[in-house]
Parts: sequence; structure tokens; C-alpha cells
Amino acid sequence: MKKQKKAYKIVIDYIKQQIRNRELMIGELLPPERELSEKLGVSRNSVREALKILSVIGVISSRQGAGNYVSCDFDHYLVDTFSMMFILGELDYDQINQIRIGLEMQAYALAVKYADNSEILQMQEYVEKLDRSQNEEENTLWDKKIHYAIAKASRNVLIQNILNALSEVMDVFIEDMRREILRTEERKEMLQEFHKQMVEYLIKRDAKNGQKALMQHFEMIDQIIHEEMKI
Repeated sequence: MKKQKKAYKIVIDYIKQQIRNRELMIGELLPPERELSEKLGVSRNSVREALKILSVIGVISSRQGAGNYVSCDFDHYLVDTFSMMFILGELDYDQINQIRIGLEMQAYALAVKYADNSEILQMQEYVEKLDRSQNEEENTLWDKKIHYAIAKASRNVLIQNILNALSEVMDVFIEDMRREILRTEERKEMLQEFHKQMVEYLIKRDAKNGQKALMQHFEMIDQIIHEEMKI
């Protein structure tokens, strides 16, 4: 006997199919709950359950008094997923870092191809601001902005979303990781040299040497974390 599909899954499958068929696009409102309930022959409670699930995973968002609309906000879902995997022992720092390094290396190669002059100038500005910063929180901010700018210049949305999620997970579960890395002036200067090289090689469109500087950057960070934070 064929197992009957749960009512909320009927609603989820319908909305997903509407998106696949491009009958629903990003920013467009979904039909009201009552209309979905009548059209699909399910209860209003089943519709609400389906919409809640789609909201949690980032497919839809709601606006107060304006209903539900199609979105593409998967960052929080990825952060929650990776965080729970970390808590449950299915992920550790080394695994997260390995994926991050691989993605940032690919992002850099793509940024060499696609970054425009304004993006590179912005990266140079971030490097200069990190140079001048004497505040640990500001150090962390400008360091993150440099790496985010490279990821953005890759033009690959999936790389950007995953890297952002991995960065947030590490910030939460690796105690004061970024501040510890930039704690001493010597460390800051060494990492800054790698940052400068990364931007300089972007200007020259030299992926090989830029990735080499990026890898040296990660190797230094990895060594600090393992030695000082006993991971």
C-alpha cells in the first residue's frame, strides 16, 4: 500500500514546483494561506507548518502585514546546520578549516578573473585600514572584510554563502579566535604582509602567487590556533 504524503509536504512540494517552473520568483508574494489551503485540499494548519519549514531553511520570508514572499536567504540555515554538526561532534575545527581553505583558494582564482578595479581598490582600502587600526575589534572587522571582498569578487554566490556560514561558526565556537590571531603586533604585521601580497597579485592577475600568499596566511593562522588554543 502506498504511503500517503503528509499534508504539509504537499504544500512544500507545490511551492517548490512553482519556483522550479518560474511561476514564483525571488521577491514575489505567495498566495494567501486560505487560497493554498483550498487549492491543495489541506488544512490551514498544514499550510502554516509548511511555510514555517520553508522559512527556517531560507526559501521564504515574511513581512509583517504583507504575507510571505520568496527569498534566497540561506546563510542562517547553513550557519544553523554547521553549528549543530559542530555541537554533535560531526564537525571539528580542522574539517571546517579544510573546507574554508579550499573554497577561499578557489574564490581567489575566480577573483583574479572577475574582480574589477573598484573591488581591488576597496580591498586595498581595507588593508590600509587594518594597517592603521590599533583596536582588536577593528582588526577583526577589517580582516574579515578583506576575505569577504575576495569571496564576493569570485562572483560565485555559493562560495560566498558557505564561506560566510563557516566564518560565523568558527567565530561562535572557537573562542576569540580572530582576536587571538591578531593579538600581537608581530602577528598582525606578518598577516598584513600576506594580505598585501594577496591584493598585489590580484592587481597583476597572478593567481598562482596570490594563492601562495593566501596559503601562507592560512598556515600561520592554523599554527597559532593549534598551539595557543589547544585544539
